[in-house]
Amino acid sequence: MTSKACLLCVFVFAAGFDLQNGSLAQELPKYRGITDQRRFPDSINSCAPASILNLLKFSKEEYRDVYKSLVGSDDGIRMRFVVDRYFRSRPSVVYPKLKRWGVHGIQSADLVAGLNEMLKDEGARELKGLYLDRREGESEDDHLLRVHDLLTASIGNGVTPILSLRSFVVREREGKEAGWETGAHHNIVVVEVKEKPNSIGFEVIALDPYQGRQVDILIHREANKQQFLALKGIEETDLWLEGTPFLQVLAPKVPTVRPGNLKWSERYIAVANFLIGDF
Repeated sequence: MTSKACLLCVFVFAAGFDLQNGSLAQELPKYRGITDQRRFPDSINSCAPASILNLLKFSKEEYRDVYKSLVGSDDGIRMRFVVDRYFRSRPSVVYPKLKRWGVHGIQSADLVAGLNEMLKDEGARELKGLYLDRREGESEDDHLLRVHDLLTASIGNGVTPILSLRSFVVREREGKEAGWETGAHHNIVVVEVKEKPNSIGFEVIALDPYQGRQVDILIHREANKQQFLALKGIEETDLWLEGTPFLQVLAPKVPTVRPGNLKWSERYIAVANFLIGDF
């Protein structure tokens, strides 16, 4: 995957690729000024508002203009403005009795709802959100290609998509058999897809809001044919899917997706769970 023969970037924002005209018509910085979620003063679980800002900053002009319109002298204040207006006081679409913002951050369906309300207020095109689970009857190869094509379609349309990563872990439970449990949840923004998928997967370059860094991630199928359980949605109302329902991610430079208090003997996986973009 790292051979010099590889096509390094399918879509490059280094010089500001003009996605409408297919030319290097405008110059954008190469991922300078990535929003760091730690600048949000109210919670450490702020990867969602930080990723909203990163999507706006590193997408086409229509969305960069939305970023410029946000109230605040720095990204910490801008994140607070976004959270206060579109999440903290508005009802959740998945937890009807609760608000969208909580101590654990923002659930994916609430994230796309609040983001679209903000975009609508600013006159910008609204985006789509969907779970990336494998469809009934879909082969692993077709699943891999579909997720790849969703990412490249959004980037090709000038929108760097927000990708939700979720981890799951097999834990031993007193008096019961070991079972799958939810681990961590983290949002990143994908800015480049490096190449077409091979038989295992494909690499992307993403912006991790934790520490505001550029990271490389491998999105891949379950190479060893080990089945697992992964939750689609929320535990209270949605389903644990069996088999190989999501593509996995190898993200060694994204520590926040690793479950806490993990023992050496416990199996854990991280999956590409939910995508927000223009596709």
